[in-house]
Amino acid sequence: MIIIDTTVIIDLWRGKNSIKKCLEGKSDEKLCISAITIEEIYEGLGYTKEKKGVEIFEKFRDQYEKIFGDFEIIPIDLLILKQAGIKKGQLRSKGLILDTADCIIGITAELINAKNIITRNPKHFEEFKVEIVSYES
Repeated sequence: MIIIDTTVIIDLWRGKNSIKKCLEGKSDEKLCISAITIEEIYEGLGYTKEKKGVEIFEKFRDQYEKIFGDFEIIPIDLLILKQAGIKKGQLRSKGLILDTADCIIGITAELINAKNIITRNPKHFEEFKVEIVSYES
């Protein structure tokens, strides 16, 4: 199993060849996203709706929904939330501030024993016990 960071979904939507090439070599693996990725994408869509209107929002939403269909969505459960909170607190005690969504994605990857996290932002996941696969956009 491989966890896909939100950056991957955005870059797929943008049609970036670098992520397409990265994923080509992973076709035999189960590719997953955390449910928090859906929230992050919809946050951007909410902004788009307000700034560019309903028509553009609906167009982009439909495009993202099609991309989501290519991945298994891992729900956020109580264990994930508790472990993400502990990890975020531990990192904060060391002076490391991590975005809540990235902490949830990293903990999800650990708890499902993911082989990799694929991301454009490897520094966000260095504190997790999962191999990081990075690409540039």
